Amino acid sequence: MSPTVMAAPIDPLLPALELLRDFGRLRTRRMFGGTYIYCNDLFIATVHDGKLFFKANAGTAGEFIRRGLRQFSYPRNGEIATLQYYEAPAEVFEGRAKMKPWAELALKAATQDAAKKMGNKL
Repeated sequence: MSPTVMAAPIDPLLPALELLRDFGRLRTRRMFGGTYIYCNDLFIATVHDGKLFFKANAGTAGEFIRRGLRQFSYPRNGEIATLQYYEAPAEVFEGRAKMKPWAELALKAATQDAAKKMGNKL
């Protein structure tokens, strides 16, 4: 008998917030047709079209790519634009222990990117 993998909920926002509740100070903001999740005032994830996407950067995207997770994309000016956000694996909705490593990667990327921006302003 093969193990069952829990599918992502139809609207992953509330389950994701519940699983992330002890991770840091959370808030959400609706914009650009989705809901953005901030942790400690850093943008770590977005929910679009019923999918949760975590922030990534050059240092963290490899883990998402190795897992074959889809990069966030949207139509723009007749082309497809991509952003450095990757779809969360379905198992993150199985519990906090499964959510934590992916949320940590997203927070790491957000922290690094914020530090880089601050360095550019000096």
